Amino acid sequence: MPTIPAPRSACDPLRGAADTFIVSLHTVVHAPRQTARTRAVLRACRDHVSRFLPGLPPDARVINTRNCHDGGGGVLLLDHPLGVGDTCIVEYEVNLAPADHWEQVLTVPAWDLVIQVRFHAAAVPVRCWGYRRDGGGRVVEEAVGLTGGKSAHTVTLDARPGVHGIRWEWR
Repeated sequence: MPTIPAPRSACDPLRGAADTFIVSLHTVVHAPRQTARTRAVLRACRDHVSRFLPGLPPDARVINTRNCHDGGGGVLLLDHPLGVGDTCIVEYEVNLAPADHWEQVLTVPAWDLVIQVRFHAAAVPVRCWGYRRDGGGRVVEEAVGLTGGKSAHTVTLDARPGVHGIRWEWR
């Protein structure tokens, strides 16, 4: 199994109690239909890690996976167990009811968190905001511009557990 070096920052995955640490998580959402594809690079924090909790909403329907499969109840089962320090790349696609936001719930830290929302040409919002909410409920929000007039994104380095998302207002 591939391995990666020690953490690049104070966000040390091996100090936590989690099974995995997210090296990179990149989600592309297609709005308004709310279909999203995510690629997660995971690093095991202990031996015999066989599952990943991606923080899916309860109403998410997993419609496609790679290097893992849907275990039900918001759990993805890895195709092969990992040992401490081992890495793997999993991909999953989910479908949700249309909404005016997308949220990613992190239960463990991530070095690199990217959320991108691609809007249909007939449903481009007038404004977008990136936000994060920590365990104490404190919300930090900032305006996010549209790239090419049809896409918004946020990039968070050394992302802490909590809710990270993008919300928008329609025309």
